[in-house]
Amino acid sequence: MIAEILCIGTELLMGQVLNTNAQFLSRRLSALGISQYHQTVVGDNAQRLEAAYRFALSRSDVVITSGGLGPTVDDITKRVAAKVAGKELVLFPEAEAMIRARFAQYHKDMPVNNMSQAMFTPDSTLLLNAHGTAPGAIVPMGEGKAVIHLPGPPIELEPMFINQVEPWLRERSGQVLVSRYIRIFGMGESEVDQRLSDLENGGNPTLSPYCSLGEVMLRATAGAATREEAEALLPPLLEEVQRRLGSVIYAIEEDDSGSLAKSAVEAMKARGWTVATAESLTGGLISATLVDVPGASSVVRGGFVTYQTDTKTVLLGVPAETIEEHNVVSAEVAVGMAKGARERLGVDIAVSATGLAGPDGGTPERPVGTVYLGISTAQGTYPIRLQLTGSRARIRTLAVKHAVNALRLEALGETGGQTC
Repeated sequence: MIAEILCIGTELLMGQVLNTNAQFLSRRLSALGISQYHQTVVGDNAQRLEAAYRFALSRSDVVITSGGLGPTVDDITKRVAAKVAGKELVLFPEAEAMIRARFAQYHKDMPVNNMSQAMFTPDSTLLLNAHGTAPGAIVPMGEGKAVIHLPGPPIELEPMFINQVEPWLRERSGQVLVSRYIRIFGMGESEVDQRLSDLENGGNPTLSPYCSLGEVMLRATAGAATREEAEALLPPLLEEVQRRLGSVIYAIEEDDSGSLAKSAVEAMKARGWTVATAESLTGGLISATLVDVPGASSVVRGGFVTYQTDTKTVLLGVPAETIEEHNVVSAEVAVGMAKGARERLGVDIAVSATGLAGPDGGTPERPVGTVYLGISTAQGTYPIRLQLTGSRARIRTLAVKHAVNALRLEALGETGGQTC
């Protein structure tokens, strides 16, 4: 089965609304083993939408639309699809009853134009909406093809797709795909590719790389007639990837919602550790990244933002003489910050960050992008030097990721302290 996503709305073309529906639908289709080769975004224009429908149906078995199911004149999704199918829209009493019940729930009278939301081609399969006034539908288009209408708001689209559309698609796809997401920090894309190139050329399971700032993600995917059969194909591949890459892998999960911070928090929680932060150039971002993880309250005790030079002395006890002798951006100051945070808050581990994010302030000895982290535990304190590049935002983001990863590695018993 080949599916195509058709997102409808001028607001999407103008960038007024972020198109998260396409990302959600793509992931769910992949998990069902349904191929997808094209996605289209089209504005609220009947002529262009009709052309988009006809083109999509010429190359795909199923076209999934999002948006344009409202009661206003620019909501043309169903009307144009009916024209392409050569059919008229008729009122579905069950859809009308759902819409009226929703307005009663809102304690409002239903405007007359909302009746249009209850109209579909006679052979449509109705998809009721538990979270809004716009029902969806599965619309036969001839030759075994179909258009599936979904509402635009994600809070309405996602449960409708999962609970009503996925079972329909699963019966027809003939294959189940199972994936594992391998998340990597501390090794660049080219080196990962060099180590795994032969595995990336496999047939089933497959291994595909994806990159983001400072990280690499691999998706290992196996296909089979049943989920159990697909699951059984993955372990040998995952074990070989782990053998070749080692500790730069920070998570292997069933979805791609994991994060470096989540892995760090889980590693510290497993050790029974608490953590504190001492931040200069990152301005509290390390602490904020950690506490974004649910359950971080059992690990994160607190943190210090010592952005000015004197606050490193006042709040963390870094000697002014150390700062004057070695510079505020130095291994000595990073170590002093981490040790001070650990001692003052009585935690098991502390991390610090000091550096030059730019765009100004660099020198030949300390160019913009020079960052020192400090890691302090009861067993000792050590610095990590980073030489980062790019914009101010990029440098700060990478510094945060390196700091969080250092916490993860220390909790796993793999100490750092190397120049990066």
